[in-house]
Amino acid sequence: MASPILNWESRLSRRLKLRDLHILFTVVHRGSMAKGAAYLGMSQPAVSEAIASLEGTLGVRLLDRSRRGVEPTIYARALLKRGDVIFDELKQGIKDIEFLADPTAGEVRIGVPESLMAGFVPAVLDELSRRYPKVSVSVIAAQPGEQEFRELRERSVDLLLGRLFKPVSEEDVAVDVLCQDAFRLVASADSRWARRRKITLTELMNEPLDIFPHEQCRQLIY
Repeated sequence: MASPILNWESRLSRRLKLRDLHILFTVVHRGSMAKGAAYLGMSQPAVSEAIASLEGTLGVRLLDRSRRGVEPTIYARALLKRGDVIFDELKQGIKDIEFLADPTAGEVRIGVPESLMAGFVPAVLDELSRRYPKVSVSVIAAQPGEQEFRELRERSVDLLLGRLFKPVSEEDVAVDVLCQDAFRLVASADSRWARRRKITLTELMNEPLDIFPHEQCRQLIY
């Protein structure tokens, strides 16, 4: 007699379809069977049949139906949470294939803080577009300095560019140092320091300064 685990794996491999999962995701995100069917270009009975097939395979109810539309059950929410990763990995796999087919083309999503959007990042992207005109780059606002890396973990960006204030210890995040910033002392024209030709660090110890930590540098996080 086959074990329950083997029976379950057999049911999934033979009956669970990515197409049906995609239909379920769309219906939940659209809020109703009718809206999901319209978005997918399918008939409503076909959508209902796909979801019923999923429910039969899994042995649980996935949607609660009401006059306002549909709501995912606790089982559907668990499936949606894991399914997002599945579909994201498939998209990444397709991108990998596209890159292997043509390494000079593709899409890159970069998260950067507002402070770098004004000068550093546009200069880099301008050079990149000249070298690789078939590469599409999307830039969104992010704060890598907070070191939560939410955008990376949610897969909304491929890379984060910014300054880090302490070493990164997360195992699922890799960091490359792009450069070490050189620091300069800047004072207003009417400051007493502007008239000095030589200044020692000892003289500045008690002065109010707006300065980043000395170990700070621009880093690429992915």
